Amino acid sequence: MKLEVIAKDLQDIIEINKSTADRIEFCSELEVGGLTPDRKDIIKAGEISKLPVNVMLRPTARDFYYTDAEFEQMVEDAKFIDQTKVAGVVVGIITPNGEINVERMKKIIALVGNKTITFHKAFEQLKDPIKSLSILKELGVKTVLTSGKLNINESFDLLKDLTNQKQIIILAGGGVDFSNINKIVSIVNEVHVGTAVRESKSWNVPISIAKINEMKKHLL
Repeated sequence: MKLEVIAKDLQDIIEINKSTADRIEFCSELEVGGLTPDRKDIIKAGEISKLPVNVMLRPTARDFYYTDAEFEQMVEDAKFIDQTKVAGVVVGIITPNGEINVERMKKIIALVGNKTITFHKAFEQLKDPIKSLSILKELGVKTVLTSGKLNINESFDLLKDLTNQKQIIILAGGGVDFSNINKIVSIVNEVHVGTAVRESKSWNVPISIAKINEMKKHLL
């Protein structure tokens, strides 16, 4: 089982590397769900981390549809990220009617070469999550980050259905904490945590190596 921990800056990446975490998701602006970090920080993250780092590719917190200009920014960012040492990209592009924007996803995936692709929590806005797994698999997406529905504690049945498809790795995230971790790891093999492993469950306080290590014990 794997534990992915969110980093909001380079100091977080340094600290997470001291823990028993397996992977890092690197974002800026976590208060709005995570945006693409600064380019200088992306370069540095790939250089300093022994753990794999997946970088958020998201130019705005408004929605997951993106204007043409925003998508062009994503294209340029994808080209840039492909030249760095980070392991993967976290991205999700959908349509206003709740379907995967296949053409745009294809373009981004083609630009990032051999880096792993995680489809992020835009997944929760898709009309047909089961059918969407097949589409994402065909696109080459390796992992879907999702809480199932908006509230993970109301999503255990859906997470089970998604996992049982055995098409794509289901990375459970968004509301994972010490109160539900045992239930969640009975369903999925990969878990994604954020404020649950910070000192007071806030983005404004330091990450806790002890809490990461304690969380990892639940995955063993």
